[in-house]
Amino acid sequence: MGGRHADRLWMAAGFVVIVLMSVAAWFLLISPQYAEASDLRAQTDTSLSQATVLRKRIVALKKEKTNLTKLKATLQTYQDALPADAGTSAFLRQLQQSGTDLGVVVSGLTVGIPANSKEASGVVALPIQLTVTGKPAALGQFLEQLQGGGQKRAVLIDSATWTAAPDSDKPEGTSISLQLKAFVAPPVAAGAPQVITD
Repeated sequence: MGGRHADRLWMAAGFVVIVLMSVAAWFLLISPQYAEASDLRAQTDTSLSQATVLRKRIVALKKEKTNLTKLKATLQTYQDALPADAGTSAFLRQLQQSGTDLGVVVSGLTVGIPANSKEASGVVALPIQLTVTGKPAALGQFLEQLQGGGQKRAVLIDSATWTAAPDSDKPEGTSISLQLKAFVAPPVAAGAPQVITD
């Protein structure tokens, strides 16, 4: 009987050892592997999600790339509208040439002191006064062109004073005195642009 009891004790002890080894194996070996596998699955899901987003972005960028030439042309137009320097002489010659092309005379050009624009940060406004003389229809075309129709430069007309010809038989004597602002976007920390006229 004592042998049987000893066998049972050995069996019970073996069973306890097996259970303890199983629990230890679970906590030390198997559970960390499951946790690691779970983390890897989560990382894989995140990576797949990011890859999908990146693929969509690549498709969008390829689509935008087809418009690159158009976007560069638009950028150039904006840079022409807001040049980095005053370019006053060239602008005034352009105004006079536009007037000549439309059959009006641009005279009395005066450029004031540049001032920071109140409307836009980093933009400088050049106040310009001028007088335009000609027929009313041609003057209207000049104003339309000056305000954006054919004008590359960003210009805002502050005021326009019409003076009718004293002799109604000569409408080409009608004149407009204009006060306008031409805008410049100088590089950061460059200060106000120099105004040079010739």
